[in-house]
Amino acid sequence: MKYLENESIEKLLGIIPEHPATRIMQISKSEDRLYPAIKKFCLMREYEYLMNVIDIDYYEQIRPLANRDQLHTIKKITLDQRVYASMSKQYDFIFVTADIPLAFENRFAQKIHRYIKNSGNIILFLAKEDRDALRRWYQHLEEHLFVAISTIDIFENYELLIAKKMHGWGEN
Repeated sequence: MKYLENESIEKLLGIIPEHPATRIMQISKSEDRLYPAIKKFCLMREYEYLMNVIDIDYYEQIRPLANRDQLHTIKKITLDQRVYASMSKQYDFIFVTADIPLAFENRFAQKIHRYIKNSGNIILFLAKEDRDALRRWYQHLEEHLFVAISTIDIFENYELLIAKKMHGWGEN
């Protein structure tokens, strides 16, 4: 993952309202500056944070940083596994900083839908210069019943695609 500016990370985390029992998930492949910022943010607000890692080396590097007593869990996943998290939990925000392979994008959009609370958000980090990826992801999210799809331009190297899961818009 390319460099993320600290000021922009703070702006991004500023969109998360201060509500009790908020849950945040991140799906990452490699070291990024977002992980420690979200972890600190969640610890300060006593939010639950699940970090799903798809690279075994990065997982081994950060696994000791988890602290279940402080509602922080790190889990090793693969994108093709059946579930990414407990089926009984849904998240208010899911940050996807991992590159999702082209052939898996649509299936990922479908699978991730079940882990987001109604009116919860998914935020995808997409390379700024990749307009095709932006178009594809927009279509995948729309197809799998996400609404209010828009972009946020606060990072130098990334365009953020944000979408909301809405209650009553069908079953996926």
